[in-house]
Amino acid sequence: MPANDDILHIAGGDGALFHAINSPVYRGQAVILSPRGRGNALARDLRRRSKPGEFAAIDMLEAHIRPASGDEFVRLCASSVAFGYPSRVTSKAERLRLLRRLSYAAAGLLTVPRPVDLEISYDGAPAPPRRLRGILVNNTRHVGGFTAIREARIDDGLADVLELDADYLSQTLHNLSEVTGLGLWRPARHVQFRTAEIRVAEPSLLMLDGELVEAVLAVSLTVRAQLLRISLA
Repeated sequence: MPANDDILHIAGGDGALFHAINSPVYRGQAVILSPRGRGNALARDLRRRSKPGEFAAIDMLEAHIRPASGDEFVRLCASSVAFGYPSRVTSKAERLRLLRRLSYAAAGLLTVPRPVDLEISYDGAPAPPRRLRGILVNNTRHVGGFTAIREARIDDGLADVLELDADYLSQTLHNLSEVTGLGLWRPARHVQFRTAEIRVAEPSLLMLDGELVEAVLAVSLTVRAQLLRISLA
């Protein structure tokens, strides 16, 4: 266990952790997280993998973000990166935050998937143009308080992707399947990678660990294996 002066204590959810580890004053300390957010995706994964007070070394997603205007910047993410439908659900859930964990489920019911034109390259492969309804990249099994990618592990050195191409009815059936814990319907292609490049045809809303960035054209992702030592309080 790290010494006390090398531990950063954070009370909040995925967004609070995101802001803390991307702060200019963060110097790579281990983290003790007290989950108090609405989704707590990472905390839910940690509960499956470790006991309270036990530190785990987890992967991080290093994201190089290219906005439509301004210079590229870099952020570290512990949970999720997304364009399209997941970003729009996150935006709507923010306006429903009084519903707490259920804000994401309610936002999903109120969000109609819309086409988004992308180019996606995994591990250096060619990136032909694609038309999807969204793309969700996860380090965690959970997103928005519910299971999203059952294959995902926080310490396997891989990121997990769902390429979303479902219409409203199919996507809603998937959401309800996960909210109820049945996991019977997933209308999406599952991919794993170590590096990826995602480009969108026009400036779009990017979601990073529940936080939103407007007018982004591209994001490059690299899995940083077991970069963060973290424990639940």
